[in-house]
Amino acid sequence: MKKSIVVLSVIFGLTAGVACASDADALKQQDVRICEAKAQQKTNEKGQQADKSCECEIENTDYEALAEAKQKGDLAKVQKIKQEAKEACAE
Repeated sequence: MKKSIVVLSVIFGLTAGVACASDADALKQQDVRICEAKAQQKTNEKGQQADKSCECEIENTDYEALAEAKQKGDLAKVQKIKQEAKEACAE
């Protein structure tokens, strides 16, 4: 009985790591779709600038850390990660 619990714990830990990676990919794809939708809504020069800013934030976001923070429910960490990406693009 104890062995099966240990084995299940190890399996759960491994799948959680894989889930975190796939969550990171899903979060990135979601941001890409949002970015594309914003670009389609704004066809003028201002929209193109917003699109570049959006792409920059996607490139500077650590999606693995973001997925892990979301999974843990650490909203402060989520906000910090997003803020760091915005600040990297403001320079």
